[in-house]
Amino acid sequence: MNRLNELEIAILQVIIKDNQDSYPFLKVHFPYLFVKSREFTGVGEYSNFGYSKEVDESDINTQLTSSKRLLVDNLKYEVCYVLAITNGKIDFLEIVTNGNESLDEKIINFKLV
Repeated sequence: MNRLNELEIAILQVIIKDNQDSYPFLKVHFPYLFVKSREFTGVGEYSNFGYSKEVDESDINTQLTSSKRLLVDNLKYEVCYVLAITNGKIDFLEIVTNGNESLDEKIINFKLV
């Protein structure tokens, strides 16, 4: 069981805020998230989540993003991100670069603008 890193926390917070009217349960689920695994693809990353407490499931299956742009130092283009909701639970976060740039496994300097 791994803790969420700063990047994951920041992205999840903006997605939750931008989608709070349609998906208010996300804010309730957030404190119970942990990272089950991280998969690096070279141009992106998948953060797969689990819960430290049981939460209700539902028939909500969707993908969410935010209006904020993710800028990472040393990358020419902004980075895209999407959060997958499966059966009403936060399932995974996908982060991917635009173009052929590599995504470092440890992103330290980033901005959501």
